[in-house]
Amino acid sequence: MFDQVGRPSPFPEVLHMRMTLFRQLVQERHWTTVETFGAHFTKAARALAEETGERRLADVTVARRSFDRWMAGELRNMPQRDTRRILEHLFGQPAALLFGAPGIAAQGHATSRPSVRQGAPTTVSPDGPTCGAFDDPLTVVAQTHLLVESHTGAALVEHFRSQLQGIVDRYESGGPQTLADEARSVRRTLHTLLNSRHLPAVRSELFRLTGRAAGLLAYMAVNAGAEPAVAEAYCAEAEALAGHIGDTQLRMWAAGTRSLGLYYQLRYAEADAAAAAGVDLSPTDSQAIRLLANGQARALARLGDRQGAERAMGKALDLSDGQHALPSGITSCISFAPYSPARTLANMITARLSLDDTREVLSCAQEIDTLVEESDSEWSRALIRLDVASALLQQKHPEVEQAMVLGRSALQAGTSAPIASVWQRANELYERAGRWHGEPAVSDYAEELRSWRLHPRAEQVVGNDRTVPQQ
Repeated sequence: MFDQVGRPSPFPEVLHMRMTLFRQLVQERHWTTVETFGAHFTKAARALAEETGERRLADVTVARRSFDRWMAGELRNMPQRDTRRILEHLFGQPAALLFGAPGIAAQGHATSRPSVRQGAPTTVSPDGPTCGAFDDPLTVVAQTHLLVESHTGAALVEHFRSQLQGIVDRYESGGPQTLADEARSVRRTLHTLLNSRHLPAVRSELFRLTGRAAGLLAYMAVNAGAEPAVAEAYCAEAEALAGHIGDTQLRMWAAGTRSLGLYYQLRYAEADAAAAAGVDLSPTDSQAIRLLANGQARALARLGDRQGAERAMGKALDLSDGQHALPSGITSCISFAPYSPARTLANMITARLSLDDTREVLSCAQEIDTLVEESDSEWSRALIRLDVASALLQQKHPEVEQAMVLGRSALQAGTSAPIASVWQRANELYERAGRWHGEPAVSDYAEELRSWRLHPRAEQVVGNDRTVPQQ
């Protein structure tokens, strides 16, 4: 006998017996006609399809002949897998118990090992094993089924993995305001799936995917300017799930996102500490590049700790150079992949700017200029242009007009989905141009900044900031 995917059925001919629990439950609910039972089965199928995202389940039905056989106890094989899942959802009982021998349900829910019949021998006789010393064969089959039957297969796991990667791939064009609902939906569905029974390997992967969904939401919360507690809650969930399955890289990624949030709250010492805690998890892991360059180097530079910032940047570069394979180009800011060399340099530009190393800022920007302009990362273009514009103002002979042109182009490059980091850095450029506020180029930049503020999706990230003069 085979199940619907062609595997040998774990239920042999021993299933030629009455299905007491199934029939008992049907009779108790007065669903004894195929029409009544079918209505409840269809409702359960649709609910399970909605819960799991497997739309095909909504189309599963029960034929009259099948229902009659179930009620009459003429079952030779277990129902097909999708049918079993719906029945389990409908009755809250494993299919092995629904279609088992009388008394299996009670055995399946027992909290202790079934006792041996009084007076039954407990040793093997010369003529062979005595039944009283062993479990009932069908009970063994049912218990095995409970252990190995998973409600979630590789295809569904791959579906959610692909869905999360799609969010990462579309993030910089869609932005947190657009994609947060999708990420929340994925996380909610994964939470629901985790409440079901799964094989250890499947459950481990569901923990990883749920942790990643929480991590993405944490990053989105930072970019969208949400309350700090929101990002922290998601980060804590990602770390907890990653810790449960030993996923050190996800724990490090979550630590980096916590550091990012603290950095944009201007809590630089805490941002450095959060990133350092992440590095300590695995100092030679490729995820440490992000923690060193994005977390520690930038925060320490803001604190004026040149030695510490230089040390963090040096470690990041050494670690990057020592990797066998890193992504090319400018990796997405929200990607779970290690930082590409160009992304690492982009973060160092920001750190160098805070250290007033304008020559290094301009040199690094020139080094990655082609990659930045060719990438799909419009936020990277915006942020690097804003850093370069600030460096042009900080150098010995300021280039005000060129700085403002770059600033305006940065805002125009990043207006499809405004994020808090672009807004903060754009305002910092305006503040640095304070002594030139009367010049036309700076006035034009201020006007561009006001227009940026009016973007439909900018309100959340801008909040009550009134840095830019209002019309």
